[in-house]
Amino acid sequence: MKYISRSVALLLAFFCLCPSEAGAQGRQSAQPKTPRIVNRVAATVNGRPITSSEVRSRLAPYVRELTMLYPRQGPRFNAELVKAKKDVLNELIERELVLCEFETGGLMIPEGAVNEEISRRTLVQFNGSRDALLDNLRKSGMSFGEYRNSVRRELTVMAMRSSRYERGIPPTPDEIRAEYQATKADYRDMTQDSICYDKIFIPAMNPDDPNVTPEMQFALAEQVFKAIQSGEISFEDAAREYSKDMHAEDGGKWPYIKRKDLAVEFANIVFALPKGKLMGPLVDRMGFTIVRVTGKRQAPAPSLNAPGVKERVDESVRRKNNEKRYRAWVERLRERAVIRTYI
Repeated sequence: MKYISRSVALLLAFFCLCPSEAGAQGRQSAQPKTPRIVNRVAATVNGRPITSSEVRSRLAPYVRELTMLYPRQGPRFNAELVKAKKDVLNELIERELVLCEFETGGLMIPEGAVNEEISRRTLVQFNGSRDALLDNLRKSGMSFGEYRNSVRRELTVMAMRSSRYERGIPPTPDEIRAEYQATKADYRDMTQDSICYDKIFIPAMNPDDPNVTPEMQFALAEQVFKAIQSGEISFEDAAREYSKDMHAEDGGKWPYIKRKDLAVEFANIVFALPKGKLMGPLVDRMGFTIVRVTGKRQAPAPSLNAPGVKERVDESVRRKNNEKRYRAWVERLRERAVIRTYI
């Protein structure tokens, strides 16, 4: 029990700083004051710094999702976290390599394009909540101005890449149609996707017994999960006996709910689950969740002729056609550059 206590205490402390909720129950609680974050240099590329706040900001969604998936943490959690950090740092290093190469190009990104990209990221990463974006930046130690500059730099790299490697032979109509058919789901409004699931929610604090600790509730959630998995008890009976949410008496059966109405991390997990797969216990600041997806509905994909879609498909085809040349160019830049990492 000592191991459980230490692990859950760490997780609950984490979620006090990174609030999330597995479901759309509208619960809120007072948040502690965010501690001051020291913004160190994570890496340099030809002397240009990449700050630890940029790395933390990009890494935060992965950390929240991994912590829900692996509440005991352990080797799998650590391995996935190391991989995510490496990928994030490599992306930032690549950005600086390209910017170094084109530093005197004088390319200007319109403010409107920066605003549009920030709106798109807010929609995709934070379900359209600007407050959630700003909260994530505060916890990363990054100001909104710094974030805006980071987005501008990334758009600059995209424009530079396009000018160098994506202005070749235009895609044929057949290539555009084929690419659209293969990727059209990527152009839909994902926030309108909906899902239904069976869910058991065991709160971190038992409202009927103040002597019950979060560690005990976590252990209970694990026992319930194993009992359902082994067939010792049905999901429906377990929900009626142990769950403490609004659908417990219905056997934990939730109706269809839109993706935008779920916490981002929870939505990412359940929408990735195959239908019928049991998952849990997932951890958030309110408690522990066991879930089983029973149905999914995707928002309709826009027509190829919808505003902006054909242009995005065209860019995708060009990028794929030129990816090999672009990657070879980046590797040459990497070989010539002086890169130092400090994390």
